[in-house]
Order: sequence, then C-alpha cells, then structure tokens
Amino acid sequence: MGAVLSAGPLELGRTPVLSASLPGSTTWQVEQLQAGGAWTGTGVLVGGAGLPVSVRMEGFPATASYRFQRVAGAAAPLAPVVGTGWHLAGQEPGAAGQVEIEKSADLAAWGDEALVFPRTDGRYVRALREPLGARGFFRARVPGLATGDASVTSHTPLPNNQGAAGFGPIYADMPQIFKDGFIGALSPTEYHRGGENAAAAGECYELAGPFGRVTVMITDLTDAPPGTVDVGRSFFDLGETAYPPLSGGAVTGALTAGMRLVPAPVTGNVKLYVVPGSSIYYTELRPYNYRAGINKVEIQSNGSTDWVNMPRSASNSFVFLASSIPLAFPVKVRVSSRFGEVVTFPAIPAMADNQKITGPAQFAVFPELAPVPEHRVRPMYRDALTKVPGDQWSAGGYGGATVTEVDPAVAYAGTASLRLSGLGGYAGVTFSEYPGFLRPEFGVLKLAIRSAAPVAADQTGLIVYGVNVPGGPQVNSAVIQLPPLKTAWQVFQVPLQASGAPATIFGASLFGRVPGALPNVWIDEVEVLNY
Repeated sequence: MGAVLSAGPLELGRTPVLSASLPGSTTWQVEQLQAGGAWTGTGVLVGGAGLPVSVRMEGFPATASYRFQRVAGAAAPLAPVVGTGWHLAGQEPGAAGQVEIEKSADLAAWGDEALVFPRTDGRYVRALREPLGARGFFRARVPGLATGDASVTSHTPLPNNQGAAGFGPIYADMPQIFKDGFIGALSPTEYHRGGENAAAAGECYELAGPFGRVTVMITDLTDAPPGTVDVGRSFFDLGETAYPPLSGGAVTGALTAGMRLVPAPVTGNVKLYVVPGSSIYYTELRPYNYRAGINKVEIQSNGSTDWVNMPRSASNSFVFLASSIPLAFPVKVRVSSRFGEVVTFPAIPAMADNQKITGPAQFAVFPELAPVPEHRVRPMYRDALTKVPGDQWSAGGYGGATVTEVDPAVAYAGTASLRLSGLGGYAGVTFSEYPGFLRPEFGVLKLAIRSAAPVAADQTGLIVYGVNVPGGPQVNSAVIQLPPLKTAWQVFQVPLQASGAPATIFGASLFGRVPGALPNVWIDEVEVLNY
C-alpha cells in the first residue's frame, strides 16, 4: 500500500479478520483482550452453522487479542485464526453529509473508490475490497456537488414514449436510451427547474437503487407524493423498462435511489425538430439529441444582426411569434446549453412541418459530476420507523407480542425508542421493508437494546430474513441468541454474511425463546451498516 492523501483527516488502518468454524445452532460473542486488561465482550454476535466463518472487526483495534465466547451453554472459548484486512477511516469537520473517497495509482489520475455517509459526529469507516493493488493512494473530499436522494416508482409509457417533452413524434430519430425505454418523469418543481419551462426535458440522470443502477432520460411530468419534493428529495416515475434494474426485477412498486445528473449518452450533433404549424409568423422549434440540457434558443432573420430569444413553452417548444416583422429566410439558429456552451446552426434556407435539422456540433462542456451514487440503506429505527416514500419500514407483533413504535420515556439516542411487550413463548415482532435490499458485502445489523428487568442469556433471539433468489422461498439467518439483557443499554452488532443472512434482506424478527412473557424490551438505533 502507498501513501494516503486527504482533503480531511483520512487514515489507512488494519482491520482484524477472525476465522473459525462455529458449531451449528450456537451463538458466539467476540471478546477482546488488550494489554493489561481482561477479556471483555465487543457486542459482535455471530450465529454458528457448523461452517467456517470470517468476521471483519471494523473499528476494533488490530493490536488486541480476540476469541469467540459462546453466549449460552457450557463451552470453552474458541481461538480464531486472526488475519488482517484494510480499511479507510476519517472524520470530516462539520459532520459533512457525504464524503467521496478517491483512489489513484500514480497521483495523476483519480477514480472513485466509495461514497460514504458519515455519522452525526462526522466519523466514517469503509472497508477496502481485496485484492489490493501493489501501490495505491487515497484521498477524501467533501464533494462540491452532492449526490441526491430520490424516491422512485414506475409507469407504463404511452406509444412512442410520448410525454410532456414532446419527443414522441421524432421517436425514430431519438437517442437509443429513449428508444429503449429508459425514460423518466419528474414533478413540475423539478421538471420546470428554477421556474423555467421544461428545463429538465431531455436531461439524463444516473440512479442507484437497492439492486442496481440505471441511466434515464427525462421526458415527462408527474405528480410527486408527499415526503419527496416537498422535503427536498427528488421523485422519479420511470418507464417500466428502466425500473427493474433498480428493483431486482419487479416492474411496479416503489424504492429509493441515489442520483446525479450525467451527460446524455447521445451520438452525433445537436438537432432541431420543426413542430407542425410553424410559419414565418409563428415558429416552434424543439431541440433534441443534446448531451447537456438546453437553456436558450435564439433565431436570427435574414438581413438582421439581432438574435431574437425564443421563449420556451411548457410543452418544450421554443417559440418565435412575429410582432410585426415576419421571419425572412435563410435564418440562423443558435442553441445554448445550461452550462453556457453555444452551438450555432448554419443558415437554414427553409423550414417545413416535421423537418429535422442537424447542427454542426455537439455540446462538449459538462462541469464536475457529483460522486457516483450509491444506494443508501436507511436505519430501520431512529426515534421512529423509517417511512421515506419507497423505503417504508413496518413493525408487527405475533403470538401476542405488541409494539409501541414511539416511547418518549426511554431513549438510547435522540428522543424515543421502540417498546416491545409480550415477548416469550416464541411470540415476537417482525420488522419488514419491501422491496428489500442486497446484503452489503461487509454489512452488519446494529441495534441498541435494554429491558425493564434482567433477562437471562438465550431467552431472546433474533433472525434476519429474506430470499437468496428473486421470487424464491424465505430464508432465515442463523438464530442469534442474545446475551443477558440488562436494564442499561447495550449495543450489539451481527455480521450479516457470517451469520447466514440471505442475499436479499427483507427484514428481521426479535422474539422470546422461553414460555411465559418476558419483561418489556426497548430497542433503538436499529440499522444496517455497510462497511
């Protein structure tokens, strides 16, 4: 490994990696021993399945000794084989919402390594994926353009992908992304960006959903549900071709995605379409096939040196309306991108309905992009169950257990926690979110928990559930037997892959494992961390 560069404090560190075979139907807590101390629990819990497991201990010291101690039942501690992984960690002043980590082999060209979302104290940790290069440099920066958050749904487009942008009549001459159906609609607020009619028409956005990513062209208008544009999130209604790569195959539904503006993947030069009904007194032109969004279209009549601005209509046409002097051909037209670049068309001798006119160039200027978006798994619970449109967590009791979603009398952090009552006799509570999300490669389920009275080890259990293949049967992780619960808060982490969590996660269940009702239990700060 090479040097570490940083716009903020970025550290390259070693991660202990523990390998062992854990017997089936058992749960083990990782314990650590530091010089001059005693063995103490780390809160990292791993369910055994009789198979070798590998557990990364992100954020724990590489200089400590480690062992697996069984949570319940008489068993000697297991000594793991301890290897080393690598991670990047840092803290950005001001608790930046996003940090972009970049890598380079030669300090000349930099590429994306990861986009991380620091916690409220500004700290973050990101595992480095192997194999690592023989030489590498890393730096962290707060991006000038942040990746956005979006809620996403789908719809069935009209024939020829007709929409408010008016590209349907020129379907056959549109870029391939449009003809393939990778299209989307925005709310009026975003479509008419900055109060300018149809400002987003023909622009392209890259979206990163829970199961993949896709680039779409904006071609239409839609209404946004509450909790999206009104609170600063974006909302996309995608064509049914564009939605499945994000959803894991589903054609309908709702999900969340990271997003950024990107250059449109067009070939050839900027073009103009002459809208039917145009004349020397009233002319409508519609640009298309542009790499960057259009800001302005101007026209110059023969014999004049004045460029006349053509106002943009809500239907994405740039309109010339003669006040007294009609157009005189040949005319010139110039088109400006949202970034100020200008393409000037040569003299146009005449215009006819449905005519398509190819310009002499394509826009080349596009400013710095926002970081490559990543799908962010939001907390299951933080003061309340997460209820972002497209990312709706719910909780329901079974076997007589009940849920109080917001209990302001008890909180680990913030203002409230979630209270579980009536656990016991395999009564419990299920936490669910659909369409779910892919199990992060180095993901852990973290939660804070306490009880109204002490509860012995193995009297409460936890599973993570989902599917391994789309549409397949439900698959559960190993049962995680919780250590003794106390009246003080404890924080536990469950490495997902090591504990057999399925490839696609839909949720988790917390339940009692003994007859009779257990005391009330509270949980808080429940989330999946993606290291």
